[in-house]
Parts: sequence; C-alpha cells; structure tokens
Amino acid sequence: MWPQRLIAHRGYPSRFPENTRIGFEAAIEAGALNLEADLQLSADKVPVLFHDRNLQRLCGAQGVVHRHALEDLKSLSPFDPQRLGRRFKGVEILTLEELVALVSGHPRITLYLEIKRLPLKVFGTAAVLETVLPRLAPIAERTVLISFSCFVLRAAKARGWKRLGPVLSRWADMRRPTVQELEPEVVFLDQRRLPLGIEYPPRVPRLALYEISDPARAQALAARGSHFIETDAIGEMLAALAGSKGGTTGI
Repeated sequence: MWPQRLIAHRGYPSRFPENTRIGFEAAIEAGALNLEADLQLSADKVPVLFHDRNLQRLCGAQGVVHRHALEDLKSLSPFDPQRLGRRFKGVEILTLEELVALVSGHPRITLYLEIKRLPLKVFGTAAVLETVLPRLAPIAERTVLISFSCFVLRAAKARGWKRLGPVLSRWADMRRPTVQELEPEVVFLDQRRLPLGIEYPPRVPRLALYEISDPARAQALAARGSHFIETDAIGEMLAALAGSKGGTTGI
C-alpha cells in the first residue's frame, strides 16, 4: 500500500539534485508511483521545473528564473553545490515538456505539479495556464495541479481541468470556501501545521503531508488520517515501509 501513498518530493533530493531528470528517474527506479515537481516560466514563457525564487542555492548563479530565456537557463546547472558538492555539475534544468515525456513512458505514475506563485505574479494566471495546460495534455488524466494559489486552481477548473490539490498555509484553511469550492481530490499541508486532536473536516478530501523522511513518523501520521506522505527520501522510505500497512483511523 505504501508505494501508492508516498509522493517523491521534487524527485529524489536526498540523493540527487531536485526537479531534475536524474532525480525523477532515480525516484521511479526506486519504485515511486507519485512524483511532485515545481513549475515556473522562463523569460520566453517556457515552463521549467524549478523551486526557488532565485538561482543562487541550486545553480550558484545570480538572478531569477523568469528573467532568463530558456537558452540561458539550459547553460546553468541546478546541481545544488552547497549540499551535493560538484558531483552533479552539468545536470540541466528540466523543461515541463521533458518531464511529460518521461512520465508518459511510465503509465502508472501520477504527477503532482505545483504552479509556483511567482510566475503567476509576473506573467498572470491566464498566460501561465495557456502555456502549461497544452503541454500537460499527454498526461492530463495522471496530473494533479497543485498550488498555494486557489485562484489559479479555480481558473484551471474553469478550463476543464479535473484534478486539483490546493497547498494550504495552515490547517484552518481547510474550511475556507475558496478551498471547498474547488472540490479538490487532495489537499497538501506542512506536517508542522497539523494540530493535535482536531476533527478532520468531512467535506475535505485526502490529506497529503510534507516533508517527511522518517518511516515511524510516516506511519504515525497515516494512523491519524493522512492519506499521502511526501518525502525527500523516496527509496529509503519505500524500503523501510515495505510490507507495513498504511491504514487510516481519522485525524
């Protein structure tokens, strides 16, 4: 049951650079059935996979993603030097089209694609969706759009997108009309925002908690009602939880 319930957060960042082909491929090889990735737009409006607002931590470079054209971004390398040293120097920033091609070859994979708020602010919701949704068409049925912005998810729903997952800043947001009106299939929440002994709102769907790389913690949270566990260490978590059940008893 655990392979269906673990989400590989940005691929396999405990061992590989995040949001990269090598990281996603390693996660799939380790047995991941769910991948999470972060989406931004280049200056020429090409969707790329990148988490941070700036390029410093991952690429050791100045500037921000949306002020570099794709050609420039491809000359950079998100090898995460402070954490991983120079081992992965040369790995490229991945485009959404490249990720879609990878996922297309693995029909059991579900993609959770987080649309970051910065490109929405820079380019506007309509422009982001107009460039992103067509590129997702080959795997639309296996892609859940997630975001801290309920507005972009609502706009995607208006365009016919079926699978939605708001990322919440706090537990109380579960009850917000803007969240419930989305009729999402999943809601994401930082595990540190989960209160003790609180009743799980009946109108809210599956709960996904992040970021957890401790198997005992994952089991405890599953017992409290979390359906998904998002982890940086997908291979280690799958190995440690092999054979164990992931039942739910309510929050």
